[in-house]
Amino acid sequence: MPTPVQILRGEKPSNVGAVVVARPPLTAYKYSGGGLTLVQLMLTDVLKRPFPDILRETVLTPLGMTHSAYEQPLSPERDRQAARGHDRTGAARDVKWHVYPELAAAGLWTTAPDLARFGIELQKSLQGRSNRVLTRATALEMATPVGVGPFAIGMDVRNIGEGWYLGHGGSNWGFQCLLLVHKLKGYGFAVMTNSDSGGRLVAEVRERVAAAYKWDTLDQPLRR
Repeated sequence: MPTPVQILRGEKPSNVGAVVVARPPLTAYKYSGGGLTLVQLMLTDVLKRPFPDILRETVLTPLGMTHSAYEQPLSPERDRQAARGHDRTGAARDVKWHVYPELAAAGLWTTAPDLARFGIELQKSLQGRSNRVLTRATALEMATPVGVGPFAIGMDVRNIGEGWYLGHGGSNWGFQCLLLVHKLKGYGFAVMTNSDSGGRLVAEVRERVAAAYKWDTLDQPLRR
């Protein structure tokens, strides 16, 4: 597999183009997997440790995310529990899953309960009730848009009805998922699907969870 430097330079065996500055900072926003690969490289350069080890010790283990790992490819043990990707028609993909060397951008294998554990911790950190992973100051940076657009550090800030939420979606080959948590009121949800058409299921689950757990109706999309 290509190294992060080979990915950033667009050198073989990487199968993507080089990461370049497309526009001056703070002029427009766009999600950047390349930018996250750069963050991955900075972390490993500074801490002199493999990226999976850094994330396991600083995030996954402290939060009890025992079914999560930055394994690319998956070990045989984890593969036995892994879902197979499907296309938009519901047909199984020709291989079970793709391997992503861009660990920070696309390399996390996880479950909906583990993802929810991270969302809960973020909510508690914002309220100053927990600092197992983040200080309140750092959590606030993850909830405050930077410069332009709705993205903060790692999360995007969404206005739904009269409520403000923090969210992060996942969209890899054969999989769609979403973590969405309210900034103040303590509710949210995490959904993971193994289909390119999973977005429709995610939307349905969000609506049903909001109804079942009696989310504030002011924090819901307006019905017309």
